[in-house]
Amino acid sequence: MMTKLGPLLLVLLLAGPESSCGDNPRYEKFLRQHYDNPKSSFSGKYCDSIMAKRGLTKPECKEVNTFIHETKNNIKAVCEEGGEPYGNLRRSKEHMKVTTCKLKGGSTRPPCKYKENSSPRYIVIGCENGWPVHYDESQIVTTVDNADLD
Repeated sequence: MMTKLGPLLLVLLLAGPESSCGDNPRYEKFLRQHYDNPKSSFSGKYCDSIMAKRGLTKPECKEVNTFIHETKNNIKAVCEEGGEPYGNLRRSKEHMKVTTCKLKGGSTRPPCKYKENSSPRYIVIGCENGWPVHYDESQIVTTVDNADLD
């Protein structure tokens, strides 16, 4: 019996807790759009390449998108003890490594050209049943608000 369970057990151990998300298509979409750890290396420009690879340039160029270069566990922790309420969202308690890609020029029609900004900052996400499902691009938080220090 152990020989039949051996390969299955090995797969489960190799998959580890990071890969377990239940069956949550919103979390999978979040990962596709915002997760890139370790940061991918492209021969060309990072943002132009990853935006195209992730399908964020068709049928139109997405105007802004952020990629988080942290582990899935660190990102998920923002939905729990690693984050704090931020309106109806959650803000990370620690800075995270991210790259924000912003569309250059006024047209959203391909070919898409992006400029990138890589800097550590707090992330603001929406969570559903403990899983990250939304990155709030409108919230670029680089410092703690003074009101949070009171």
